[in-house]
Amino acid sequence: MAVLDFLVELFTLPSIILGLIALIGLLVQKKTSGDVITGTLKTILGYLIMGVGIGAIIESLIPIQELFETGIPVEAFQTFVSFDEGVVGAVQDANVGGIGAAIAWTMLFGFIFHLILARITKFRYVYLTGHMIWIHAGAFAILFFSFGFNLFWTVLLASIVDGIYMTLAPALAQPIMRKITGDDKIAFGHGQTLLNMLCSWVGMLVGNPDDTAEDIEVPEGLDFFRDMAVSMTIVMVIVALVGAILAVTQIGVGGVQEEISNGQNWILFALLQGLGFTAGVLVLLQGVRMLISEIVPAFRGVAQKVIPGAKPALDVPVIFQYAPNSLIIGLIVGTIAQILAMFALGLIGWPVPLPSMIVAFFASGAGAIFGNSTGGTKGAIAGGFIWGFVGWFMVSFAYQAQVFGDLAELGATGLGFTVPDAIIPGIIIWLIARLFGAA
Repeated sequence: MAVLDFLVELFTLPSIILGLIALIGLLVQKKTSGDVITGTLKTILGYLIMGVGIGAIIESLIPIQELFETGIPVEAFQTFVSFDEGVVGAVQDANVGGIGAAIAWTMLFGFIFHLILARITKFRYVYLTGHMIWIHAGAFAILFFSFGFNLFWTVLLASIVDGIYMTLAPALAQPIMRKITGDDKIAFGHGQTLLNMLCSWVGMLVGNPDDTAEDIEVPEGLDFFRDMAVSMTIVMVIVALVGAILAVTQIGVGGVQEEISNGQNWILFALLQGLGFTAGVLVLLQGVRMLISEIVPAFRGVAQKVIPGAKPALDVPVIFQYAPNSLIIGLIVGTIAQILAMFALGLIGWPVPLPSMIVAFFASGAGAIFGNSTGGTKGAIAGGFIWGFVGWFMVSFAYQAQVFGDLAELGATGLGFTVPDAIIPGIIIWLIARLFGAA
């Protein structure tokens, strides 16, 4: 059991996994000891720097999200929080019926099956986004557990679906990744794949890739907007101030300063959240550059010797540096789309996911980048909107239809899944199970 605990913990540390991949790749290439040590450590440090940046981004986004939640009255709605890590963590912690162990075993065997498929099929990708490996193992294990299967069948079926997903999803996104990155060195390894691909397909219909958002011209007096750090700061400060103003209209200045800003002036608080967000993005991008510069050449050894021709499928921030304008467009449009979706869902009586600035940035931003790659500026706008609006309907449906069973009974009260790569296959399997009376 100690060995299993060690393996489970290992597979929840993506920096270590990437470091081991780099180590193996460099050793296979018979690099010098200095190159092996340098490449391995820089790969780990690159991912950890990414984590610091992501942590700073989330630390700034959560208060902004709280401002919007306070400022937009939702008493008439049935609301819940869409948070994948929260769902899997809560279910694993509660461990109802041994589901926590099922998630751990699914994570292990699902990844092994994925590596086997990557070796014997033409889909030569290795999925390396650690928290997504954990989330999808959890989602598929919870799904099959909710059908009443025992732990053996839950782990077996969930591992098969999980391994197939991690093998096929990067392959599906790779044509668009080549457009985004300009080469074929890295793949996309995140649970957004299916909805991002919808964004790219819609982009083809509504726009022209030559009209890219990255070439948006601005008047000479506003050329400072060309600087991503400056433009992103301005946008996020405005977003934070709008959220703060909405919150003030509901609970007053005193309420905001007492309940949200911890006594700090509400205007200064909003300003600092916007600045902190951009600071986090800059740190994140530095980590991305370091990670890619080390993992790609190191991974060549694995690709050549262990899984010939394989590409590393990496976390969503790896695409941010290629289309910063689209990222900002997705953030803005995605936020607006979420709010519109909230009211639309409330009108039809479906549960309402609360606004998520984290989703607006990481998901709508990525959707806009995918949309921009095929449809330019119009595609970026469409991509950001699709993620915020269509995505919110998808999230709500999965929650109210209990696609993954009664999550509250499993310990995840008021929480629902977000990633479409878990929800969409989950809905398909759930519909099939309904035909046989299992759901």
